Amino acid sequence: MTTPFDQQPQPVPPSEGTNDAPEDRANAPTVPNTVPAGQPNVASDGATTTPMTPATASQRPAGAPFDRVYAVSPQQLFQVIHDQLTTGATFTLDNENTQTGAFSFHSYDGVNCTLTVVPQGAAGAAIRLEATGNESAKRVDEFLAALDKRIGVAPAPATHGAGAATGFAGAAAPAVIDPNAQGVKKTSKLAVFAIIWGVLFVLAQFVDVSGRSWGGLLFATVIPALLSGFAVYVTRPSGKVQGRVLAWVAVGITVVGLVIGGVFVIRDGAKAKADRAELEASLATKCEAYSWPESDIAALLPQPKSTKGEIRSESSDYFHIEVCDTDAKQYADYVKSVQDNGFTVDYSKSADIFNAKNADGYSVSVSRDTDDETIMSITIQVPEKKEDTSTDGDAAKQDDKSTDTGTDSSDANKQSDQSSDQKAQQNTNDSADFKSTMDSYEAFIDEYVAFMNKYQKSDNVVSMMKRYSEFSQKVDAIDENSLSSEDSAYYTEVMTRCAQKLASVGQ
Repeated sequence: MTTPFDQQPQPVPPSEGTNDAPEDRANAPTVPNTVPAGQPNVASDGATTTPMTPATASQRPAGAPFDRVYAVSPQQLFQVIHDQLTTGATFTLDNENTQTGAFSFHSYDGVNCTLTVVPQGAAGAAIRLEATGNESAKRVDEFLAALDKRIGVAPAPATHGAGAATGFAGAAAPAVIDPNAQGVKKTSKLAVFAIIWGVLFVLAQFVDVSGRSWGGLLFATVIPALLSGFAVYVTRPSGKVQGRVLAWVAVGITVVGLVIGGVFVIRDGAKAKADRAELEASLATKCEAYSWPESDIAALLPQPKSTKGEIRSESSDYFHIEVCDTDAKQYADYVKSVQDNGFTVDYSKSADIFNAKNADGYSVSVSRDTDDETIMSITIQVPEKKEDTSTDGDAAKQDDKSTDTGTDSSDANKQSDQSSDQKAQQNTNDSADFKSTMDSYEAFIDEYVAFMNKYQKSDNVVSMMKRYSEFSQKVDAIDENSLSSEDSAYYTEVMTRCAQKLASVGQ
């Protein structure tokens, strides 16, 4: 509450000597009578009085603790008295005057009081308290004790003339109160705890974790921010505890932790963006000039009109190419030309994908990339191999025929050896094709694992999952019972390595 005390003339202190000196009484400032209307203007002895002249010592007994001098500003003292009268239960505020610094109030048992705040220059501010009623001395002591505790500072002793010995205007000088008795504020434990939590918050920002985000950082900031904010509130000047500097230190530490965490979030975000761009670049189709292969399996398909793209995989039983610069019409025309080449068995067709087989069992798949519709993916693979027992059957029939007709044993042996050579040659070819299939599968698994470990949270996995499904079907079609011991061992070796590689995805 702002008061114009600094605009009032300072009272002239009493000269050296006794309180009864005429010059002291002549120079003493007068205090207006602020007793509410309708109440008698009486002194403690019940006699009617004129407006109060504090220098007149006869108005109260010598040594009565009716006056105080505090080392605080008049404005602060006025505000404290106002708060005490408006919040306490013993006294009721009747009137106050911010211009003169005067209060009038009464207690619940009929004690009427008049109090005036008087500036004392460098010494601070003084109060003059006058009370009437049977319990006046008791209530005055109670009021002054509560005021001393509320201010929380020791009263400044009088320093002018005779008042230096007996207090202000002839009253006994108040004794310096023990700080603990005045209720000196204790250091806020909340402020200390806020500092500790803030330091932990800062240290936590240096922990290397994945997936940093602004949301997670702001969530982690809530607790230290609340603690430091409440610490600032409870250590306010009118609060019950001290430690405002500590509270603001806690605020500063929290801000530092937030800034450090923000730097790490920005850094990790930039790194993740760079890694994603690098991965996309490595997985993106290289639209460069290519040469259509001359293999038997590639010859079953028509050549696309676009001469730019990338051959992803090529073997005697599998071929996969990504063709660039292909619009919707070119895609539709190419699908029609594939059908014209005989791929009409068990076909399925949509605006973006075509699957079919030809009469020999070769399967083909033509699709448009979901992320870049100018890229057309073409895949063809050999039919699933079935176990052929005709050679063994023919050999058995030849043996039976040789026995029944009495054919020369040497001719039978020659035919048997020729049959064995043909079978061995067939097994060699099958083994080579089998190993090629397994090598292609393992090479794809390496590519798949590298892709999924870096790109598994992206939506751009359709093409990779499609190729994975195709390879899985191809490998699942292998009849393990028809494999030679060497091929069976190689199959087990490759599948074991691939299983271990797949197990590492996402770790």
